[in-house]
Amino acid sequence: MVQTDFLKAVSLFSELSDDELRNVSQQAEVVNFVRDAFICKEGQQADSMFIIKSGIVQIFCDDGKSGRKILTHLKLGEYFGEMALLTEEPRTASAVALAETEVIRLKKDSFHNLLKTTPGVSLSIIRTLCNRLSKTNIGSAQTKMHNVYAVLGPDTASGKSLFARNLAMAMQKELGCDVFLYDPNLRDDRVARSLGVEQHSRIIDELLDREKITDLKKYVVKTACGLLTLLPQENGLTDVRLKEFHTFSLMQSVMEHYEYVVVDSSSMFTKVTKEIVQNCDKIVYLISSKNVSIAGLMDHFDETRRGWKVAPEKIVFGVNHMTDDRTQESLITEKDHERISFEIPFSKELKGKRDPEHELLIQKDPGHPMSKICSQQSLKILFDQTIGLFLPTFDDEPARAGLAKRWLESGVAEFSQTLKKVEVLGPVTRQGRLYHILTGHTSKWSLNEQVVKIVDFSNRFKKEFDVSSLILSLNTQESII
Repeated sequence: MVQTDFLKAVSLFSELSDDELRNVSQQAEVVNFVRDAFICKEGQQADSMFIIKSGIVQIFCDDGKSGRKILTHLKLGEYFGEMALLTEEPRTASAVALAETEVIRLKKDSFHNLLKTTPGVSLSIIRTLCNRLSKTNIGSAQTKMHNVYAVLGPDTASGKSLFARNLAMAMQKELGCDVFLYDPNLRDDRVARSLGVEQHSRIIDELLDREKITDLKKYVVKTACGLLTLLPQENGLTDVRLKEFHTFSLMQSVMEHYEYVVVDSSSMFTKVTKEIVQNCDKIVYLISSKNVSIAGLMDHFDETRRGWKVAPEKIVFGVNHMTDDRTQESLITEKDHERISFEIPFSKELKGKRDPEHELLIQKDPGHPMSKICSQQSLKILFDQTIGLFLPTFDDEPARAGLAKRWLESGVAEFSQTLKKVEVLGPVTRQGRLYHILTGHTSKWSLNEQVVKIVDFSNRFKKEFDVSSLILSLNTQESII
């Protein structure tokens, strides 16, 4: 019998009564899998679903080239295999244990009976399926290829355009590949001019004629600083023919063709801004320090993004100090500082220049304060996934403590090859034992790859020290592996 207190902590069963939990417990069984063992395989007919009690499970499907397309990694309390039970179609993905893994198996008949008798479970299943389908199409192994970051502000005086340009340049340097700086307002050529681009195009004319750009590349130019951008419409300031659906169409084309996009977005809360924000991975909301109430503007944007159903973790608040006279600035309280991620110090050379020309792309000067801020923020925004491994210190076993320390040092060197900001935290206490936490940061698109490497390191550590389990942390959520 499965322990009911564990089932209660699983989101799928959290709304069940004690009697219902006991019923599930009686029908479920615990199954153990060794490292690299298949729990289920793509193409098989499904007869069970699974809930992870310990360990870590990789979900993948065939990439069409005799390789694996990794879809995700699941850990303590997460479940899988239910989709095939609902559709009664062969499984669309495989599941393999990356470490010694313990799962709770619920067979098909028990699962169907649970859905019929317990509405709370049905609703939880529906929510999970909707969330998974919104993130990936497992059947065709498609993944989101674009990574979009928007810079907004309450007004044009916030310095958002200058920040967007320099953030894009910092990202380009960090990634070592092209970054596209996109201005949705094709009727205004200021962004292009700020990058040293004097050419214009007939891009709006084609949008009006066809409602979609057939060859986007003919409107794209690589600027002197290396950024990609669109050629604006000639005489665009007087062109009022462009409608919202044209802008949506163009934005979709940009996202389809370019992997990394920084959007210098409108300051207005329009439908276009909403569409941009909802499609972004991170949104930087930059506020001028000379505004009457920085707290009020943050509150207003939070209220807006809630209405747009945008998660709070996607928002990054920044303050741009536009003067060195504190009496001319809004008061920033300690509570405000808890919400603000960064502040750009006042720069005399930019005073009064709302639209700096291309020579003021200060990212070229690594010593400039804005350059440093943009570099720091690009790291935080691009590599916002945290991964960590808890390694026991063996303080009570001197013979093994020295070896554990050397393994920790080796881990730092190994993790630093692929992770950012690798560090050792702790010691901390878990399960009555002291651990150091070997932690680092990675991007969302390489998280799955990094999990495999961390688990491989943990398996080597467990074999060396003859320990049965370690603790893995993904974005502060801990799981036994």
